[in-house]
Amino acid sequence: MRPIVALFILFIFSLIFHFCSINTPNFQFCDNFDRMLNCTEPRTSSDKIFLDRSQFKKLNPTWEDFGNFLYFTARETPGFRIQFEHTLSVKEKDEIKKEYKAKLSWLSTSERMEGFSLGDASLVSFHYLGALMKEEFRHQKIEKLPMNLESLGVIDLNYEYQIPGKAIESKKRSIQLLWK
Repeated sequence: MRPIVALFILFIFSLIFHFCSINTPNFQFCDNFDRMLNCTEPRTSSDKIFLDRSQFKKLNPTWEDFGNFLYFTARETPGFRIQFEHTLSVKEKDEIKKEYKAKLSWLSTSERMEGFSLGDASLVSFHYLGALMKEEFRHQKIEKLPMNLESLGVIDLNYEYQIPGKAIESKKRSIQLLWK
């Protein structure tokens, strides 16, 4: 075999290995993380989230007020954690920091996930539910109307993320917000 052919084959195998080296075997819905990126509030694909009504102080609240409550007081942050099969190399971390994308969608609103942290063998992403909902309420032109939590029913969220060299992944989660 000619040296140039052998080098070409070696190059192709190294590319294949590189793009297949970042695996995502362990996806976990999680709404809160500690400093080591461990999940402290694990969730499932279908959850009931109980909100403390005594902390919602507005009289005659609107949907915009409710979005602010979710963002500033309840601090609901739907998110996820990915645990890789190996410790990430410096090169892999740099690629992820530059190219990783994640978004959260509800109805007609889709936003880039605000929170992102990368560890040695894991990453986490989250977004503020209040921000996403306020934007959707604006799209529907109901942000100034009186809110009624029960009328929301089940909220179907769609998470999308892409790790460099991998196809876009999509996960669905249904939540229901209820007063305690």
